[in-house]
Order: sequence, then structure tokens, then C-alpha cells
Amino acid sequence: MSFYQQIAPFYHHIFKINANQVDFIKLKIPESDSKILDIGCGIGTLSFELTKYYKKVLGIDMDAEMIQVASKKIGDKPKSIQFQQISMLKLETVFDENSVDGIICFGNTLVHLNSLDEIFDFLQQSKDVLKSNGKLLLQIVNYDKILEKDIKQLSLIENDEIIFERDYGYRKSENKIDFNTRLIVKSTQQLIDNSIELLPILKNELTLLLNKAGFDNCNYYGNFNLESYSIDSAALIIEAW
Repeated sequence: MSFYQQIAPFYHHIFKINANQVDFIKLKIPESDSKILDIGCGIGTLSFELTKYYKKVLGIDMDAEMIQVASKKIGDKPKSIQFQQISMLKLETVFDENSVDGIICFGNTLVHLNSLDEIFDFLQQSKDVLKSNGKLLLQIVNYDKILEKDIKQLSLIENDEIIFERDYGYRKSENKIDFNTRLIVKSTQQLIDNSIELLPILKNELTLLLNKAGFDNCNYYGNFNLESYSIDSAALIIEAW
């Protein structure tokens, strides 16, 4: 069973809606008639929230279990939201050129790709399917900080339902990170241990790939409150167009 299949039933307890995240998207993509693509949508938490503000939202994810959970929640919103199991490297096979107003790729989704070449491929396809004034919004962990300061653990996520522990193991020779997690379900004391490989792309590497893909303008933030990015920021958030 895959990493995300195992945690899918508890995903809504781990990653809850972030109001600052939603406000950031609304600020950067203010047009209410926009068509929004939510990449790495998981069980659709953010996608559903965005239907309150946008005409059309499509959430895609590679994990079938996540998409199944999201699709079951659509209810009476079939015209405003859809979910599909699609690879983020297959955008051009699904979407027409110049057809999307905004692409959102949050939740550290980007670094699940295997190489810088794959990231460039994704960025280039994103540029092609976006309208001329469309925006690409990215959020990843600040790997400049992780690698420079040799950080081994991320902050603990704990609430009434779960405890979610996260640690990093960096393999310098391969430039890959083993992302190890332990999920504890409080009601049953169930333990779910898992690990997945991530690509720790740095800010300057991502900037070069964005420019190469045709994104001439980029703003960089350290959080969704619009604070400027620095090496000490927990996240790297990018607005590109």
C-alpha cells in the first residue's frame, strides 16, 4: 500500500484548511470566473474551499485513494468542481493551451517529482496550459534551510485526533531526502509508519527552471502572510507568471 493510501482516511485530521493559504490565492488570482487547477489535491480540502470563490475548480492527484475520497464528497457541486487521477506531468494531454487561469501546487507536491528535468517538464507544461495572464502558485518546504542547517525533523502536528511525526534523512550523494513519518491515531492507538523519497530543490535551482520555462516574473514569500522569503523561512512560496 502506498504512502498516501495508508494515511488517506486520516488526511483531513492531519492537514486542515489554512485560511491564510486561501486568502493568498484569492489575492493573487482575484477573478471569480477563473478556472483553477489544484495539483496534488489530496482529498480535496483546498479544492472544495476554492469553489466558494471561483467558477471552476479541478483537483488532480496521482493517488487513486485520495481522488476516490475527494470525489465522494462532491455532493451537489458537480458543475463547479471535479477530481481526476492525473499525473502532473500529463497536463498537456488533458488541458488545452491557454485554458487555465490559475495553477496551484501546494503541500510540497512539487518535490515528489524525481529529477530537475521532471520539474522543468511540469513547469513548461504549466506555462503552456495557463492563459497569457495566468498565475502559477507554488509552495514547498524551504530546502535551503533544511540542507544548510541540517534539519532532521519538521514540527509535530498534533490535535484531538492524531499525532503526526515527520523527520528527514538526507542522502547527499543522490541528492534525495527520505521523508519518514509516524501517524498515531489517538482513538485507537493505531500506528502507521511510512517513508517516501523527495527531491530537495533549492530556490536558485527552481528560479532558473521557472525562467527557462518562460515564467519571466516571480515573487518569493516565506509564508502565506506575504512575508519576504529568507533562509530562515519555513516555506518557499512562489507566485510566477
